[in-house]
Order: sequence, then structure tokens, then C-alpha cells
Amino acid sequence: MRVLAMSATPVINSLDEAVSLLEMVTGHEYPDLNTRPKVSSALAIHEQLVIHGVRYVPRYEMELHERCVEIVGLDLAERLQSVGKGQVLAIETILTEAKLDTIAELTKPGTLIYSQFVDTIFPMIRDRLIRKGFRVAAFNGEEKSGLEPFKKREVDVLIGSSALGTGVDGLQYVCNRLIVAGLPWTSAGYEQLLGRVYRQGSAFHDVEVFIPQVVLRNGTDEWSWDRQRLARIHYKKTLADAAVDGVVPEAKLASPELLLEEARKALAAWIERLTKGELREVPRPILKVPLPPESVNDATKRFGDFSAMNARINSSRSQTTHLRFQQSPEEWFLYHTLYREARSTWPEVPFKVFAEWLKRRPDWIVGDFGCGEAELARLVPNKVYSFDHVAVNESVVVCDMAATGLTENTLDVAVFSLSLMGFNYEDYLHEACRLVRYGGWLKIAEPATRWREGNLNELLSAITSSGFSMVGKPTYRDRFIYLDAIKS
Repeated sequence: MRVLAMSATPVINSLDEAVSLLEMVTGHEYPDLNTRPKVSSALAIHEQLVIHGVRYVPRYEMELHERCVEIVGLDLAERLQSVGKGQVLAIETILTEAKLDTIAELTKPGTLIYSQFVDTIFPMIRDRLIRKGFRVAAFNGEEKSGLEPFKKREVDVLIGSSALGTGVDGLQYVCNRLIVAGLPWTSAGYEQLLGRVYRQGSAFHDVEVFIPQVVLRNGTDEWSWDRQRLARIHYKKTLADAAVDGVVPEAKLASPELLLEEARKALAAWIERLTKGELREVPRPILKVPLPPESVNDATKRFGDFSAMNARINSSRSQTTHLRFQQSPEEWFLYHTLYREARSTWPEVPFKVFAEWLKRRPDWIVGDFGCGEAELARLVPNKVYSFDHVAVNESVVVCDMAATGLTENTLDVAVFSLSLMGFNYEDYLHEACRLVRYGGWLKIAEPATRWREGNLNELLSAITSSGFSMVGKPTYRDRFIYLDAIKS
């Protein structure tokens, strides 16, 4: 007799599963294989898996984009602290309430929303989306009727639980957007969840995964249950990688059983520091663009490289980004230091292209949205209102671009030079339309790779729904796409 076993995830919750698989296939017991969650145990099991099996990793044609979306929880500390010991659902419920607006903002027809918990969480998400006009169905351990209508596009959104994680096929044909309202408990569970939409046969070029994360912050001090949950997934991933791929973890494995208690203690300590008004003297470097090399090195360790910062800004609402830059302006100065370095190699820089166009009409009043170093104002004779989260000089209006505070019909031209960053970029366009007089111009330059196929249609729709009419077709030049519109 011969036995062939196939398993997508030999290690889901514990190492026992891999040992059981080995015993089933070989017909032998493995008393020497320790299943305690230790690296040595995982590597010993990996050796046996290699002897008795093969590892196949498919290469998908579509790209997977995973983004954490930060949500600032300003008034949640007291409610979270009142949650009793072991009441994980209570914590998840409070945090889900804080995520509802972001979830609704991210949702569009064909979206799958996942929550580990069903009670109270499902009704909360469903009611919020229904109020926004979406048709919503559910799939969990007790209610499975929503799957087929979603696959037939008879409903817009499917809210699923862990029951959706395994044995469900067909979603890849109708869905490429997943919002993880509440994370699974293990890396294997998370990978199974991704496998519902990120799998062979997908009808899409890109798969988008959004993970809203509530963060309580006091200066540079922060607390986040969601980030701790994600760290647990990374813990499980480390253990699974050791068993399945023989990867030796770089860090010591922490016990996942301590997650909840550690989160409670960390929250209590965070609140105590906040209540006491604990002061820390932190010497700030002189901030300018470019930052000196030693400041760049230190800031990069805190905030990440240029691509990581771009991803964080694009995956956050502008209000969140504005608050973060106000609290830590070093991040803004690092970003524009790295941006200056990046554009030094470009054959064409969009704000310089716009400057040459504006010089023909020096009488026009210009709004530079996301002005950065306010270079456009320096290059043109026009009156320029420069808007950004942080002021590089006294001429810059410090604001969230979605709400500049300027009087309506003030501008002749609104310029967005590589600055449509953030989930709510449509709000910037509405604000620009409010400020531009009738017949005034909207000038946009964006990275060409960001707006491909369906994404470009989304941008064009946002422009027209904001009150502008396109002038001509989008123009691709070098690595950028240029779009012109007028307020109609």
C-alpha cells in the first residue's frame, strides 16, 4: 500500500499536526519528535518532512499588496482598560467600532471582509455598510448562505469568519480586495485566509489586502492590540517556517499564551505614563531638507526607508498622517530628504514641468497641494498657496489637504505633483474643486505604475465626481502620468 498526502499548511496551530501527518503517511510513530513550540523541535520535524515529502510553492501572476492602515484611537484608553481579564471579544468589539469608518471607506463592490469573531462584530460591520448603501451577506460557522450570492455578484460585500478560511473556492474570480477587520490567531490561518483571494486562476492582476490597526499614541509612546496580534502571527510564521522550510528564526520565540496579559499590562503602563504626564527630555535635531547623514540613519531606523514611508502614507487617511507628522516632524523631513535624493536621477521632475506651464500666466493664483519643499513657489512668478502637513518655511500653510481652510473660489490652478497620497485622496480633489474658480485648472502628475488599467479608471472617476471635467487624455511621459482637468 502507498499513501500520498497533500497539505497546504502542515503547521497551522501546533507542531503536533506535522507529526500526525508524518505518522499517517509513513505508518510509524515518532516518539523522538518533540512538539513543544521550540525552534529545535521545528527543525527536527523539518528534517523528517524533507525525507518523506516535497515542498511546492506556486508562482502567481498577480501581485499581492498588503497594507496596514493606522487608525488613531484618541478616546479608547478608558474603555479598553475596563475590559476584564481574558475578555478578548470585548477588546475586539471596542476596536472594531473604531475601525468602522475606515472599513466603510475601503469597501467597494466585490470586497471580502474577515473577522475572527462573529458575535457583535458581524452585525456591527454589516449595519455600517448597509447604511452606506452596500448589499451585504455573511459566511460563518452557522450562516453560509451568503457565499453563492457573492460569487454571483448579487451582493456587494461578504463578511466571513474562520469558516471561510478553508475549503472555499471561487472567490478569486469575483474578489481581489480583502479587509481584515480582526486578524486570525495564527500565521497559517492568515495564509489560508489570503488563499481565498490570492490563488491560482484569479481574474485580477492585483490583490489588495488591508489590515486596519488602532493605535493609541502619546508622543512617540504607543500601544496597539492590533499590532500585537500581528506580532503573534509573525511568531507563528516563524515557527511554521522553521518546520516547513527549515528557516532558523533570528529572534527568540515568545509564548503566544502571554499575548493578552502582556497587552493588558502594556496598556496599564501606557495609561499610567499618560496620567502622570510623564516627561521625557528628547533632544531634537535641527530639521531641514536634506537632513544630515547621521540624522537620516537614526530616522530611517525609526520610520523605515522611502518605499516603506510611501506605503504607510498611501495606506493611511490624511487625518492620521497629519497627526503623525505633527507629533514626529522628523518623519516628514526624512521623507523629503529621501524624495530629493530619489528625484536627482530623474530625467524629468513634475513640479518643474508645471512651473514652465505656469510661467505663461503669471497672473494666475496657484494652490500647490502637498508642496513639500515649496519648490514650485520658488520657480514661478505667480502667487502660490503652498499646502502641506509640515512647513518647510513660513510661506507654507500647515494643514490636512482635505481641509485647507482657504476661502472658496480663490485659485485659478490646483496642482498635485506626486501628492495624491492617502486612502481619502478623493477628499483632496473635492477640496481643490471648492477652492478653484469655475473654468480653473486641475493639474496632476502621478507615478505611472500606480494608476494602471482599473486603477486609472478609479482616478478618472474621482476627478469627474469631484466637479472637474477631463481635458484631453492622460499623457504618459518617462515614469509619470499627467492629467489635466477644468472645473465645469
